[in-house]
Amino acid sequence: SMVMEEGGSPFDHDEQKIEEGALLGGVGEGPFDLEEDAGTQTRELLQQLRHQYYNHSPIYFLREVARMARHALRAKSFFHHPDVVGSECRDRTIALRGIEQLFLFDSFLEERSEGGREHWNMSGIILPPKMVDAFLSSNDFLFRWWMEEERDGIILSLNRCAVTTLSSYIYQREEGDGSDEDKETSSARNANSQLYPPVSELFVALLRSARCKSDAFRDEDSRQRYVANVIAPLCSEHLDAVHAEAAFLRKRLLARPPTPSTGAAVNLLRSANLPSDEVLTSNVTDWASLIAGTHLAAQAVLQHATNGHRFPEEMEEGPHNLLDRVGKSMEQLRDAMVEDFISAFVETIVMERAKLASYMMRAPFLLSEPPSPERRGKREHDKSADALSLSPDLNDSIHVVSLGVRACNAIMHKLMDMIPQGEGDTPNAIEPHTMLSFGSYSIHKALEFAIGQKLLDIAIDPQGMTPEIYLSGARQFQHDVAAFERLFHLSGNDSAANGVTHGKDNQIGPMERALTASHLMALEPTQIKAIREAFRTLAVPSSTIGSLFGRRADDQTGAGAYDIDGNEMSNERLNADDFYSDERLMEEAINMLEAKGITALSLNESLGIINRRR
Repeated sequence: SMVMEEGGSPFDHDEQKIEEGALLGGVGEGPFDLEEDAGTQTRELLQQLRHQYYNHSPIYFLREVARMARHALRAKSFFHHPDVVGSECRDRTIALRGIEQLFLFDSFLEERSEGGREHWNMSGIILPPKMVDAFLSSNDFLFRWWMEEERDGIILSLNRCAVTTLSSYIYQREEGDGSDEDKETSSARNANSQLYPPVSELFVALLRSARCKSDAFRDEDSRQRYVANVIAPLCSEHLDAVHAEAAFLRKRLLARPPTPSTGAAVNLLRSANLPSDEVLTSNVTDWASLIAGTHLAAQAVLQHATNGHRFPEEMEEGPHNLLDRVGKSMEQLRDAMVEDFISAFVETIVMERAKLASYMMRAPFLLSEPPSPERRGKREHDKSADALSLSPDLNDSIHVVSLGVRACNAIMHKLMDMIPQGEGDTPNAIEPHTMLSFGSYSIHKALEFAIGQKLLDIAIDPQGMTPEIYLSGARQFQHDVAAFERLFHLSGNDSAANGVTHGKDNQIGPMERALTASHLMALEPTQIKAIREAFRTLAVPSSTIGSLFGRRADDQTGAGAYDIDGNEMSNERLNADDFYSDERLMEEAINMLEAKGITALSLNESLGIINRRR
């Protein structure tokens, strides 16, 4: 022990004596070269012996310590005594603390012998037998009893945390009061909501502890039994708690606001069916927190399932395969919660109560309504973008969507304040942002996708409700789409600007496509005419300019009803099949659209808008 701590060696004294003898022997008249070679070989041999001694002796020493500990436990029959283990035990915590000391002792031995094992490049055969294998996993009765205690203990801890922190349990206790004090308390609690639920944080901590205990067993069968009897029920309990919380949050999101009392201030500019701004913001924040916590838990399970492999054959079967399935289930629940929130928020709150559905029903008439004769002389005045304002039936929709976006942005800004961008020099310094902002980022992107898809359906018109598009309605629609687009991409609101990247920020979504479609719909008449001419020239090169595109004869001033010679044009439409059948024409047509900035739409969608434009 003194040699290990002080760094001494019994070979040091012998080496010094041999070196002194070699030097003294070299003073005489003997063969100096032979004596020098003998001294060099001796020193090399002593160096090898000392090198082996330093690396081998700790492991042999620790093996003897472990042997003495096993002998003492067997001599006392500690884990077989009826007062310690079994139905008649006086205090079960005695056995639990004893088993905990086994894990700590094995961990200590493994840490102390790590250097020797790495130097020898051995697989652990010479290492001391583990105490948990000698006393716990080899005793089937004790092992089963201990796993039951472990399972019940960690599940109890998780349930206690869920009861005191999750809204579904808190509101169950407060149900029946119905007083304003409860609402104020919940509002204050939501104002201090965390980035992820405490129950998810506790789950990750319990999972890490349980995985460390599972990896402590050298026997694969023991690890499988522990994962199946302790870790899997823990994951299942966490999934149940998260699912119950998600169901409660959905019910609270869709709850009708209370009827205002007599004399209370009522916002006449907003629908009475809409919840208050505070309630909407707290709902979005709670959903983002729950989704982020589920993502954190899923990644913890998958990380342990990946990093815990010791041998290649464990990749195909074993406990880690079970954990991998559990992690995938958590990811599916996480994605389902995002879809569930967006479905409730967009379809019920935005579409039904904020009346975006009425705008979608009115939009085809807005786009296909020709200008009245008395307004034709004022066409130049209407070209000014400043003369346009948001459609009145979009006021509530814009306000509700902006609340959701601002709630997500507030979480991202809070993360930036907690973990400044650029902190640390490692490439993974941004990882905390990616992990903790997953809930707000997912809601932000899913909300943008859902609203963009609604607007894109108006522009592309798959149901054929807008056979014609006129310039005045197209300009109004472009203004409305731009108002929604600005909510998601204002400076400081973008996830990339906040230092949060999830690998999908560069993909073109429905909102970008809707904005591009509205831009194409609102092009000036001369620009539409030039694009139509170019496409007709590609499709039918022999056609004359006067028969390239068709217009209504009664639209005398509207976007090229007549050609430059005053001749009435035909109603022949551009056919996308003419371009899809010829690869060269297809490439030329796409290049033409890209030159005009039309990159987010397919050729068929672009031609459909051009054909309907009047």
